[in-house]
Amino acid sequence: MIASTGTRAPRSLRVLVEVNNADLRIGAANDALDLAELGRGAGAEFTICGPLTSEYEEEAARRGARTLSASSRTFSRSSLPLYAADVVRWISRLARIRPDVVHLNYPGYGPSLACAARLCRIPLVGRAGPFIADNRANRWIGSYVANCDAQARELLASPLADRVVIAGDLFRPGRVASTVALERPLPAKGEGAVRIVFLGQLVERKGLHVLIEAFARVHGNAELLLVGGDWDASGYPAHVRSLARNAGILPRVHFENHRQDIGAVLGTADIFVLPSLSEARPRSVIEAMSLGIPVAASRVGGLPSLVAHGETGLLVPPGDVARLAEALERLVQTMSLRERLGAAGRRRVEAECRPERTAAAYVAVYRRLLADAAAAMPGASAAAAVRN
Repeated sequence: MIASTGTRAPRSLRVLVEVNNADLRIGAANDALDLAELGRGAGAEFTICGPLTSEYEEEAARRGARTLSASSRTFSRSSLPLYAADVVRWISRLARIRPDVVHLNYPGYGPSLACAARLCRIPLVGRAGPFIADNRANRWIGSYVANCDAQARELLASPLADRVVIAGDLFRPGRVASTVALERPLPAKGEGAVRIVFLGQLVERKGLHVLIEAFARVHGNAELLLVGGDWDASGYPAHVRSLARNAGILPRVHFENHRQDIGAVLGTADIFVLPSLSEARPRSVIEAMSLGIPVAASRVGGLPSLVAHGETGLLVPPGDVARLAEALERLVQTMSLRERLGAAGRRRVEAECRPERTAAAYVAVYRRLLADAAAAMPGASAAAAVRN
């Protein structure tokens, strides 16, 4: 296609994104989908690869992304022949897909795709994560992208600090708005009850054991709705249910397995709680704030960059049962506080969480690395090794 000025219009940037988990309940898996959808507006086309499920592939297609069911091997001296063979397979795939940039949407230890991309002189972007000094990928990845300083804390304190880019959140308000219809009935809300909602994985770092103990100390007409995972599973979910039983609060606690109708669940919430022991910058908090729901959360990771204590929500030390109980008690007992914090939280999300701007920041990183790679190879494109 020729532009009206007589010059050729720039084609879309081709990006290959690898995920290491296709569970749609996981934030990183959804980030890749959001990036693929939003990045089109910034001039990029995405192919997502990894251990994909049919459900994930269908969702990717709805978002306008291609998919490839293929995963990297991590580097291991003991299985070097298998690793080398996988690198060769990836070189063949890259020759077929012809990406401009490869994006590893996870922190990985020398993944075979990264090695293949390096050999093919294709720029590499990585998701920010822990710093591992002997990780071979440290030499291959040109830029690490994070949604907040907390997610990149270890990298920012490492020799790789100058490669870190803080791009912001890939939160999409439309995701909440499109899920307000119930996929199945929710537990009926008690008459006059203040409902406290948790949404997330059923893992210890989410601090649900702390929440159960804290909620047992909350007085008044309050109920707790815990949504996520599989509450019939053994291990941590069974432990949390046992804690609620032993605390004598089972009549006031509802356990709901994972649901896609996030908007419907949040629509019943008077308070949103996230008692995590460790966290990055969770989208569940942003989604709750976008609906004007007051938040009580741990002062950990990137949460303080979202929730300003006493202004847009309440923050407590992680693992502190007494302080979490006190924060929930204040919110349960004081409607005016809930309304004030909720309204302020909504204004903050509207002002600061711009997903299109975040997607454009990602694409800008891709283009910069591609330009740097082309400058380092006079007379050839950055991906010439797989295009010729």
